[in-house]
Amino acid sequence: MPKNNRDKEIDKEIEQMKEDIRDIRNDINEIKGNTHNISRILTIGQRETIKQDLIELLSNSPKRLQVLLLTKDYIDREELCAKLNTDARNLNSFLDPLQEKGYLSDKKDGRRKLYRRTDLINQVGFEKIKEIAELIKQLEAKPGEL
Repeated sequence: MPKNNRDKEIDKEIEQMKEDIRDIRNDINEIKGNTHNISRILTIGQRETIKQDLIELLSNSPKRLQVLLLTKDYIDREELCAKLNTDARNLNSFLDPLQEKGYLSDKKDGRRKLYRRTDLINQVGFEKIKEIAELIKQLEAKPGEL
């Protein structure tokens, strides 16, 4: 059945919407790239401050250190509790300080909440910071801790 003028107009509008969505996605990707570059520049300037902050934040809390080690990739709240051997009601006491400093991010996936350490942590090479590397060794020496 041949398309009438109204159907042709609708098809044209749909194609325009698809093109607009592609443009929006491209703009979002460009913004992400620019934001990442700005973050890297700021990190370079604040590297020593961030390192000292991490040392202070992690040296008195092995669980916070474990959180950063476990969140290299997204991990859900339930799995994080299991790996930390921590009750869900206590989890925020380890997560909140990391999130407040911008070292840990979260996102929702349906009903699940996922956590991942931020690029900032990777950019300062937190696992290679001498004091933190020592804390990691101590943690690894305790079977069942990680």
